[in-house]
Amino acid sequence: MSNVTERISLQDGPFLIKLADDIAEEQLSENASLRTILQWYERHIYRNLYLPLFQNETDTIIKCSHADALLAAIELLYNVDQPNTNVYLSQIANLFPLKNYTLNQQTLLLTYESWSHTLRDLSTYSSYAIDGCHLRLLFITYQLLKTISFIHQCGLSCGPIQLTDIHINERYWIQLKPRFHSCLATIDFASGGGTNHLEEDYHGYPSSKPTSRTNSMSHPSTSKQKPHASGHHDEPSVVTTCTTTTVSPSTTASAISHSPVYHVEHRYETYCRTHIDIVELVKQWQLGHVSNFDYLLILNALAGRKFHDPNHHLIFPWINDFTSATCNLRDLSQSKYRLNKGDAQLDLTYNYYSTSISTATNIVPHHLSEHLSSITYYVYKSRRTEKRVLCENVRSIWVPNEYPSSIGRLYFWTPEECIPEFFYDPSLFQSIHEDLPDLLVPDWCSSPEEFVEKHRQLLESREISENLHLWIDLIFGHKLTGESAVGAKNVCLPLVDHHEDLRSGGIVQLFLKPHPPRFLSSTRQMTDNPPSSSSTRHPTILDEEQTKKLRTQSSGSSSRLSESIPLANELNETFSHLDAIEQLLMLTSISFSRLPTPSVNHRAAKFKSAFLNACQRDLQYFGVCILELILLSKQHYVSANCNGPQRLTAAKQLLNNNWHLIPVPFRACLNLLLLDLTNDSGSNLPQQISHCAINAMFFLNRWTTTLPFPYYFEELYRFIHQLEQYDQQLLLTTNSIEQKLLHDRKFQLLLAQVPSLLISLHTQQAHDLLMPYVLDAFRHPIYGVRCIYFLFNPLAVVLGPEDTRRHLLTLIQSTLNPERTTIYHWRCFTRRFIIQLIARFGLVKFLQSFPLLLIEACSSFKDEISLKTDIDDENNTNTNDVINETDETGNEQSDTPNPSDYDTTFLDSNDEQQTLNILSDSAAESIIYLQLKLGPVLGCKYFGRHLLRMLALCYVDDEQLQLLSSEKNPFKSIRSVRGDLNAKKIIDCLLSLIQNYGEQIILLFYLPHLIEAIRAANHRLTIRSESGLLSCMVLLKCILPYMSDSTLMGHLADPIKTHVLHPCLTLLSSNTVHFPSFERARSICAYRILDILFLLCLRLGYEGTRLYMNDSIRAFFACFQSTSEPSDDNNRSRNTSFSSFSVHRANSPVSPYGPSSHVNSTDGDEYCRITIDSLTNSYKIGSPVKPRSLTERTPRSISHSLLSTPYAEDDSLSPLNMHTREAIQQEIDATFTGELACTAFVQFCRLCGDQHMNSLVTRNDTIYAWIAELTSKPDVLSQNNTVSANDILTSIRDKDILCQLSDESRFLRKNWLSYWEYEVGRSENAMLSFKQIHLQSFSGHNNAVRSLCVLDDESTFISGGRDQKVLVWKVENQNDNATKVESRWSYTGHRKSIFAISFLESLRLAATCDGSVHVLDPFRGQVVCRYSQPKETLAFTAMATMPAPSTNILAATSDGIVRFLDVRTKALAYEWKTTLATGGQVKTLAISPNATSAIIGFSTGTVSVFDVRSGSILRTLKVPEGEVLKTNFYSRNRFFTSSGDGSIFLWNTKESVQATPTSLKSHVDPAPFVLTTRSGEVIVATQTNKLCIYSNMKGGAQMDCQITRLQSENVKGTVSSMALFPENRLLLFGTENGNIELLC
Repeated sequence: MSNVTERISLQDGPFLIKLADDIAEEQLSENASLRTILQWYERHIYRNLYLPLFQNETDTIIKCSHADALLAAIELLYNVDQPNTNVYLSQIANLFPLKNYTLNQQTLLLTYESWSHTLRDLSTYSSYAIDGCHLRLLFITYQLLKTISFIHQCGLSCGPIQLTDIHINERYWIQLKPRFHSCLATIDFASGGGTNHLEEDYHGYPSSKPTSRTNSMSHPSTSKQKPHASGHHDEPSVVTTCTTTTVSPSTTASAISHSPVYHVEHRYETYCRTHIDIVELVKQWQLGHVSNFDYLLILNALAGRKFHDPNHHLIFPWINDFTSATCNLRDLSQSKYRLNKGDAQLDLTYNYYSTSISTATNIVPHHLSEHLSSITYYVYKSRRTEKRVLCENVRSIWVPNEYPSSIGRLYFWTPEECIPEFFYDPSLFQSIHEDLPDLLVPDWCSSPEEFVEKHRQLLESREISENLHLWIDLIFGHKLTGESAVGAKNVCLPLVDHHEDLRSGGIVQLFLKPHPPRFLSSTRQMTDNPPSSSSTRHPTILDEEQTKKLRTQSSGSSSRLSESIPLANELNETFSHLDAIEQLLMLTSISFSRLPTPSVNHRAAKFKSAFLNACQRDLQYFGVCILELILLSKQHYVSANCNGPQRLTAAKQLLNNNWHLIPVPFRACLNLLLLDLTNDSGSNLPQQISHCAINAMFFLNRWTTTLPFPYYFEELYRFIHQLEQYDQQLLLTTNSIEQKLLHDRKFQLLLAQVPSLLISLHTQQAHDLLMPYVLDAFRHPIYGVRCIYFLFNPLAVVLGPEDTRRHLLTLIQSTLNPERTTIYHWRCFTRRFIIQLIARFGLVKFLQSFPLLLIEACSSFKDEISLKTDIDDENNTNTNDVINETDETGNEQSDTPNPSDYDTTFLDSNDEQQTLNILSDSAAESIIYLQLKLGPVLGCKYFGRHLLRMLALCYVDDEQLQLLSSEKNPFKSIRSVRGDLNAKKIIDCLLSLIQNYGEQIILLFYLPHLIEAIRAANHRLTIRSESGLLSCMVLLKCILPYMSDSTLMGHLADPIKTHVLHPCLTLLSSNTVHFPSFERARSICAYRILDILFLLCLRLGYEGTRLYMNDSIRAFFACFQSTSEPSDDNNRSRNTSFSSFSVHRANSPVSPYGPSSHVNSTDGDEYCRITIDSLTNSYKIGSPVKPRSLTERTPRSISHSLLSTPYAEDDSLSPLNMHTREAIQQEIDATFTGELACTAFVQFCRLCGDQHMNSLVTRNDTIYAWIAELTSKPDVLSQNNTVSANDILTSIRDKDILCQLSDESRFLRKNWLSYWEYEVGRSENAMLSFKQIHLQSFSGHNNAVRSLCVLDDESTFISGGRDQKVLVWKVENQNDNATKVESRWSYTGHRKSIFAISFLESLRLAATCDGSVHVLDPFRGQVVCRYSQPKETLAFTAMATMPAPSTNILAATSDGIVRFLDVRTKALAYEWKTTLATGGQVKTLAISPNATSAIIGFSTGTVSVFDVRSGSILRTLKVPEGEVLKTNFYSRNRFFTSSGDGSIFLWNTKESVQATPTSLKSHVDPAPFVLTTRSGEVIVATQTNKLCIYSNMKGGAQMDCQITRLQSENVKGTVSSMALFPENRLLLFGTENGNIELLC
C-alpha cells in the first residue's frame, strides 16, 4: 500500500444550487424505448429499478460554499463519523480508503491508501492477463459499473475517469480514486456568475473568473519555468489532436549547461501529460522539425518510462565507442546486446530454452530479458549514488575498481543501452565518493560539459539521423516480436512469456511495421547550420498554425525550386524520399489506421438536468476506459491525458478504426456508449435509447445489459466485496480482539461461501477469479490451516488433479512442514485429510511428496506448540470448527484438544516440557494406516526406509542426549534420554510393519539396516553415524520381542552378536575413536547395550543365559580393561560417576552440551587447529578456520529434518575438538565407571548366578574393588535422579519379552515374500521384469472376464464378464497364495455381456458398459445412475471416461456418433459425429490425458482423431491391415493401435498425416491387450497367452523386447483381459473360464 495525495483549489463566492424535479421525464421510461432491447419488459419493473434513483423533491434553492459542497461529497462517499480511526472507509470496497483530509481557506488536501498498480499498467505491461481471459476483463468492468452506480446513488458524478485513476491488486480487485474536483458537475448552478461548462469540460467548476482551456492546460508547464537567459531562443509549442500545450524549454546547444536537468525532465513531464498524435509526430520528425533527442524523449514517454526509476528508466542509444569524436559509429541496426555478446551466444541462449528444458523451467525461448536493467542503471549513475544503494543493488561489497573508470570502458563493458543523462547532464561524471574517481571523458574532450555538448551534436548528426529508425525498430518497433525479432536476435522475454503478474514497467512495442527513415534533405538543412545561429531552431513538436505555415513555406519553396532546378534533379529529389513515404504510409495504415481529427463538434446539453448529463457523460468515459484498456496493449499510442469532448471524439474514432480488435463481448456496449450516445443527429429509429437517459444499473441488470455478464457474477462480487471490506476494516483497528473477530468472520465467510461458489464457477477462467482469494486464505497465518482442512477437498474436486498439483501442492507441503506449529495443524495429519490428499493429488504424487512430511511430524519435534498466541487467537472468538473426526468404521474420536486445557507457561519453565502428542499422534496413526493400506512393498519403500532415517535423527543434537526423569521412560531403559520421547512414535510405526507382515520384516529389512549402520560407524564415526549407532541399539531392543524363539536362536550368534553387539562394544572401548558428543554419547550407548543384554538374558532364561550369553557378557566387562589406573579410587569413583553429564573436564575441550559452554570470541576471530598424532606424539597445526559459536545450536528444523542436508557431517572442522589419545581416554574413563560396572555385575548375577559371573569376570581387580565399595554404600547409587537397573528389570512384563501376534493372515510367506524381497531392493528407475510369480487367484465369474479396471488406490480393482456381473475386489497379501479370494461387492444389473469398465476420477465413480452405461460407486457399493439408448438408436459399442475435473463419460455407437453423458446432471450433454464416411463399426475409444482430443478405432482399420471440445476431426489414420482391436494414449500426443493381424503401431497426433508410425514387432496372433507403464514400457498380451514387454521405446529400432509365455499352472485357460497395478508392478490376467490371476 502507498499513499496518494490530491490537492483541490477552492473557488470563491457562494453557490446557489437548484434541485430540479423534471429529471424523470428525461429518463428511459417509455416501453417503446425498451422494446428495442426486450419486447416483454414491463413498465412497472422499469419504474422500480430506475425511477427511485432520480426522484427528488420539488424545486429547492440551497446556498452553500465550495468547501461545504466538497465536504458534503466526502461525507456521502465515506463514513467520516467514526471516532479514533486512521482510515475512512466507504460503503463500497471499490473506492480508495481515505486516510486523511485537511481543509484550509484555499485548498482541500486529500490523502488516500492505494495500491501500486493501475489498469494502465495492467494493459501496458501485463496485457496477457486480460487478452487471454475475457472473463477477467468482464469482472473488472462489472466492478467499475458497481462503483459508478454507487457514486450516482449518492447524487455525485465520477468525473472523467482515466485508467490511472483505477488501481488494481494481484487478485484483480479494483479501487477507484474519487474525483472530488469533478463530482460537483452534477449540480445545476442557478446563480453565482458562473456558466455551465458541462459540455466543454463538465468536470470544471463555475468560477467568477473563467479561464480558457488552453491557459489552464499550459499553466502547469509554465508556472515552474525558470527565466530564460538572454540570447536563448524559444521553441515552438506542441501540436496535438486535442489541445495545444505551450512548452518552451531552452534546448540550444550553447545553453545546455544552464540547468539542463530541470529543462529536460520538465519537458519530459510535459510530454507525459500531453495527448500526442503519433502520426503527426513521425511526420514532423521526418521533416526535421523535431530533433532526435526530443523524438526519443517522446517515444520513451509513450512507452511509459520514468526518470529516476531503476527498473523502467528512459532508454537512449549508444552512438559510438568514444575512440573518436565523429568516427567509429555504432551499428544501429543491431542491439547493443548483440554487439557485445555476438550471434553465437544469443543463438545458444535461444536454442537452450527451445529444447525440452524450457518445459521444465517454464521459460520460453528468448535472446534477452531487458534493454536496460536496474544494475546497469546504478552502474551508469554510480558517481552520483550513495554507497549504501550501490551495495544493495550492484554488489554487496564495495569495490570501487569494479566500476568502469571512463565512458569508453563503460561502453565496452555494458551489453545494454544508454541513458539520456549522458547527452545533457555533465554532473553525472562527477563522483561524490572519495575512493571512486570521476568518470573520465574521451581524449577529444577537455571537460564533461564539452563531452555532453559534442555527444548531443553527434546524436543530431546526419550519420545518426539516417540510421536512427533502425534502432527504434529494435527498442520500440516491429523487431520486438514475431519473425523480425527472431531474425534480429532481439526476442525479449517480457513480450513472449505471457506473464499475468502485475508489473509497473517493461518493454512496450509502439510500432507494428518498420519505422520510416528521416528525410535526408531536411536533416541536412537542420545539421548544416551552426547551433548558435539565430535562425536555427530545434523544435519539439509544432502546433497547428506553425505546421500550416511550414507547409505553406515548403510548398512555396518547392514551387520556386521547380523554376530553377532541372527536371532530372527534381525527380531524383522526389524519388529519394519515396521509400520513406511508403514506409510512413504503411506504418500509419496498419499500426494506427486513421486517427481522430482535431475538429470537435460542441453540442448543447441533451437533457435539462445537469445530473443526467453528468451521469451520461460518466458512462461515456466508462466506455472510453474500457476501450483504452482493450486497445492499449495493441496500440500503445492511446493516451488518456486529454479530457473533455476531445477525448470522447478520439475514442469514437479509435472504435471505428479498430472495430476488429474489440472482443465480441464488448462490442455492443461500446457501440451504445461511444457511437449511439455521442451521435449528433437522431437515428432513423423513431424511439432510440440514446434519446433517453440510461444509468449504470442498465448494464448491471441481467435483462437489459448489453454485456454478457455470467449469472454468478453477482454472487461472486458480493463474496469478494465482503472479503475486501474485512481487509479494509483491519486497517482501521489496532485492537487485537477486534482483529481476531474480523479474522474469524473471514474464516466463517470462506467456509460458507466457497463450496457453493466453486460449483457455480464451472469454467477455468471463472476459477481464476476466485483462486487468488482462496490461496490467500490458505496462506493466512491465523486461519490458513483451518481453511485448508475444510476447503481443500471441495476445491480439489473442482480443479482436478493437474490444477490441484499446480496450485496447491507446494502450499500443502508448507502447511505440513510448518516453522511454527499451532494447535490446528494436527488436523492436517489425520487419516481423513490424508485420504483426501491421496484422492485429489493421486497416489503417485502423494508418495513422492508427503511421506517425509508425515514422518517428520511423527517424530514429536513439532509437538512444541506455541500456545501463547494461539490461545489468545481463539479465546475471544466463536469458532465452531472443532469437530469430531469420524473414521471409516464410524467411531468418533473425542480427543479434540481444547486450548484452555493446556498450561501456557510451560514453555518458559526449565522443567521438562509437557508432552503434547497431538500432531505426532495423528501422524503416527496415519502412517500405520497407510502402511497397512498400501501393502508391504509400498509401505516399506516409502515409509519404512525413511522411518529408519528419522529414527537416527531423533538422537542428533546434544539436547536429545539429556537424561530424563524416572517418570518418562518410553523404552524402559536404564538411562532414558530426551531423544527417546521423539523416537517413540517412530518405533511404533516400525513395529506396525512387523505386526502386519511378520518377522520377515526384521530379518530382511531391519537387521541389514542395523548391520550397515554399525559398519558405517566403525568405518567413520560422525555426528550422523553416532546418532545412527544409538538408534540401532533402541531399534534392536524393540524388535527382539517380535522374534519367535526359533528365529531368535537361529540369528542370535550371527548376526545379532557377531555383527551388532560385539562391534559396538569394540567401538566403545577403542582408544582411537572419538565420539563427536564426547563421553555423553559413549556412556548412553554403553547403557543401551546393557539394556539389550538384560533383555536377551530374560528372554533366554537362567540356563539359556549361561549357555548362549557368556561371550557377550565377557566382552562387555572386557571393555573396563581399557580404562586407565586411577590414583585415588574414592576420588575417581566420585568424579567419574555418571551422575551428571554436564560436568566439564579440566583438560578437555569445552563441552558443547554443558550449561555454561560459551566462547568469548568475535565473529572474525580465526583459530588454528592443533592436534597430537597418536603414533608419533608430534604436534600438527592445521589451517586457520573460523569456529562456529558453540552457543548457536543448529536449528531444529534443519538438524532433525529429512528434507535438508546435514548441517555438519563431520566435527573435525571444529578447532575445539582435539582428538588426542588423552582426550579419548578421558571419554573411556567417564564411560566405564564403577557405577556401570556395579549395575551390570549385580544384575547379571541375578540372571545367571554369582558363581557363573565370577567365572566370567576374572583377573579384573578394579571391577571387584568398585563393586565392594558401591555395594557397601547404597546411597551412592541412589544419588542420581535416574531409574535403577533393578527397577527396570522388575517392571519388564512378559509382553515386553515376547510379543504374541494374533493375526498372521497377511504375513509375508512363499511367493509374496519373494515378490516383496525383489521389489523393495529394486531401484526406482528399474525396468519391469516379469518373473511369473503367482500371488493370488480371484474366483467369482462364471464366464469369460472381458474387462478389468484397476483403481487409483493400488488395492482395488473391478472386473466384468460375459456372465453380466460386475465384481469389486480387494488386493491384499495373503499368508497362502493358493487361497481363493472372494469379491467385496457384486452388481448384477446388466443384461448383456460387459465389455468396458472405466474409472471417473473426478467423482470417484466407476462406469460399466454392456450397450448401456451404468455408473457405480465401488467404494460404497451403490448404483448411481443408468444411461440406456432408445430402441430406435444403436447401442453403445465403446466407452471411456474423461480425465478430472470433467464429469463426462464418452460413449460411442457403432455408427461413429460419440455422446457425452454428464454424471452430475445424469443426462446427455451433447454429441459429435466422428467420421466423415462409412468407417465400419466402432471397436475402441480413448481420450488423451489432457482431455483435448480423443481417438476412435473402427473395424475397417480406420482411426479418427477428433477434438473433444469442438467435435472437429483432426486426423484420419489408416492401419495397414486388419481391424483396430485396441487403442489408447500413453502420453499427451502419442497413442498406440493394435490390429487384428497382431501388428502394433505408435502414432503421434502432432505429426502430419503422411507420417509413418513406429511399428512394434508383429505377432502371429491378434494382440488385443496392450498396456503402458509410467516408465514408458509397452506390455502386450496375445490370445495365445504370450506376453511381450517392450522397453527403451525412444531407441526406435534398438528397442528391447522381453517375450514370455504364461505358464499353465499360473494362468489356466486363455487370456481374455489384462490390467496393471502401476506402483506395485503387478499384472492381472482375466481368463475365459472366469478366473483372475495376479502375477508379478
